[in-house]
Amino acid sequence: MKKLLFLLTAFVFCLQINGFSQKSRVGFSTGYTNANQYGKIGGQRVKDDGLSGISFALLMDAPIGKSHISFHPSLNYTQKGRVTFNENTRANTLKEWIALRYAELHANFVYNTNGAKGNWYIGGGPSISKELPSKKVSKTDALKTETNILFGQEANNDFRGFDYGANMLTGYRMKNGFFVAFNYTVGIRNLVPVQEGNDNNIRNHCWGIRVGFLIDNK
Repeated sequence: MKKLLFLLTAFVFCLQINGFSQKSRVGFSTGYTNANQYGKIGGQRVKDDGLSGISFALLMDAPIGKSHISFHPSLNYTQKGRVTFNENTRANTLKEWIALRYAELHANFVYNTNGAKGNWYIGGGPSISKELPSKKVSKTDALKTETNILFGQEANNDFRGFDYGANMLTGYRMKNGFFVAFNYTVGIRNLVPVQEGNDNNIRNHCWGIRVGFLIDNK
């Protein structure tokens, strides 16, 4: 809970920058995500399928002086994880997946072009995430079961909770505020709770396509 409050406090602080620039704007976005986890468990590389999801975000864009650079933070609800088993035959259908949920703060800096009808932008920055209630899901034609994922540092936990990494993004924003963007977030922290005596490691990766709107600052 303290880490989630930290994320919310950090984002509210970012919004206060709005008072320093008349050209700063706040907005929102939603979109599609595809996540996976990469690493090595028991000496074997993790080679599972990606998991589709959705994201929602509150964001802002604050130009820095008269340059083409702007501070572009966002607070996101992001779905991550991976598909651990997928079998679809005439006799049986079974799909199992790890459904991770995060409150994720991206602190991006982007370079903006200056087109007549809109501008392209590209950039990136650090990403920090606080876990939200997450589940392991198993689904057949007739039954769906869910088990809570345990976050922590102990051997009986499934994953470490707090995550961090780097985010990269690019997009196109029209003069009226509508935009479409693509981002890719690479997890840096090893999420395996206990690593003593082994080289187990697993990290989140996620890419997304989103659309959104920036509101003019009046």
